[in-house]
Amino acid sequence: MLKFLKGFDAIIAIIFLTIIVGVIVITLRSKTYSVGYEIATLKSKEKLLRQRQVELQSELASTERNVRDNLLAIKDPTGKPKYVLPDPKRVLRADKVLH
Repeated sequence: MLKFLKGFDAIIAIIFLTIIVGVIVITLRSKTYSVGYEIATLKSKEKLLRQRQVELQSELASTERNVRDNLLAIKDPTGKPKYVLPDPKRVLRADKVLH
């Protein structure tokens, strides 16, 4: 009878340990899936932000060009250009010089 109880206790202990390990594995797997989902969401946001950055840079270049053209179109009372701006190809920009 004692051998049967010892065997029965071992079976219960094994089942209990199996349940504990199963719960741990399920918890870690769900955390892994949630982290993967967050990474995918962040990558999607990053892609949208990069696309928006390109659009904003394009708008900035267009605005700079329009401002330059408007300044060059202004004439003084004698009919000469009020502003004489250098050729953009000959202007050094800080962001290009530092890199």
